[in-house]
Amino acid sequence: MRAGSRRWLACAGALGVLALAACDGGAPEDDTPLDVEDVAAATVTLEPGHCAGVVVEDGHHALTAAHCVQPRETRVDLSFIDGQRLGGTYVHVDRGRDVAVIRLDSRAPVRALEVADALPTPGEPLVFTGRNDRPGDAQEALLERLGRCPSLPEVPAALFTTMRGQPGDSGAPLVDSRMQVVGLVHGGAACRIATPTAGLGTLVEELSRGGPTLAHQGTAPSR
Repeated sequence: MRAGSRRWLACAGALGVLALAACDGGAPEDDTPLDVEDVAAATVTLEPGHCAGVVVEDGHHALTAAHCVQPRETRVDLSFIDGQRLGGTYVHVDRGRDVAVIRLDSRAPVRALEVADALPTPGEPLVFTGRNDRPGDAQEALLERLGRCPSLPEVPAALFTTMRGQPGDSGAPLVDSRMQVVGLVHGGAACRIATPTAGLGTLVEELSRGGPTLAHQGTAPSR
């Protein structure tokens, strides 16, 4: 666990302001609402520490940024906040959208996050926990606007946020007030641009029935 408390509860008030409040206690039950500590636990580091990712949906899959995947790379090891490691196979790599899906060798030892079905709205509060191998608490950020990004040629509505990222945060999740994943860190100035994840929950469900073969390599963006 990082230094300092990672137990937070998040909710959106009547004015849409995200409130983060400290809370004590052990691991939540499966039927309790997800909180920011669950987001931190579901965020993984892609070894040897070059990028991040997040465990989603059925707990057997994780998302990351496609630019973190080397050509012809098919396997990756993921490390969790408590030091556990788990291997996985890339089953979908879309370089135009900068998203990749990893099928884990076994169910992850954390509560998986759901992927939001729709794009977030400009002005909406977001939460960013960052990589699990770095100290620090969760950040509250805002979605400033949706727009085009030259390095995301197949994304008409990239997320431009106020988050403060660092090199190596690529693939880390941004979540909304319901702790649902709405984006993955892509990069840009101060690493504040994210690729949206809307629709990837359905894709993960389809891939869970489709076998271990790489589903889609996509098109590499020009830089």
